[in-house]
Amino acid sequence: MSEYRIEKVRRAVTVVLRGGTSVTGEVFLQSTARYRPGPQQPEELFNEADPFLPLATTGDQLLLLAKDQITMVQYAAQLADTPVGGVAGASVDLVFADGTTCSGELQMETRASRSRLLDFLNEEHQRFLTLRTEDGVCLVNCRQIAQAAQRH
Repeated sequence: MSEYRIEKVRRAVTVVLRGGTSVTGEVFLQSTARYRPGPQQPEELFNEADPFLPLATTGDQLLLLAKDQITMVQYAAQLADTPVGGVAGASVDLVFADGTTCSGELQMETRASRSRLLDFLNEEHQRFLTLRTEDGVCLVNCRQIAQAAQRH
């Protein structure tokens, strides 16, 4: 790290915007997470309060993306992405406001007061929820979810 620049870790992602447009690029993550050991994870970046974030596309062109316009973010899972204790999974099928769909295992923090999917979705205060899919990790914008169905 220089005194003028903070080094970041780049992570390849595909961002799906409202309307179905996909943009592939890299997000910039902190090398150290705030509240746990290891580097910042994409879900931490997307759940920060800032309404926009930069995405480096081909040739390091920067796009500034509005988080509210993002339906989902997909990326390959890494060993550091393994959920920690206190997290349960629910198999779900999601349909977004624009008709886009996604299925996988929704990572839910377990609490006695919110053991059902309905309770979790109604009480969740994060903008993006983590869904494990066959292809990796998918962050879903809970403000864009039109329907959620739990598979048993």
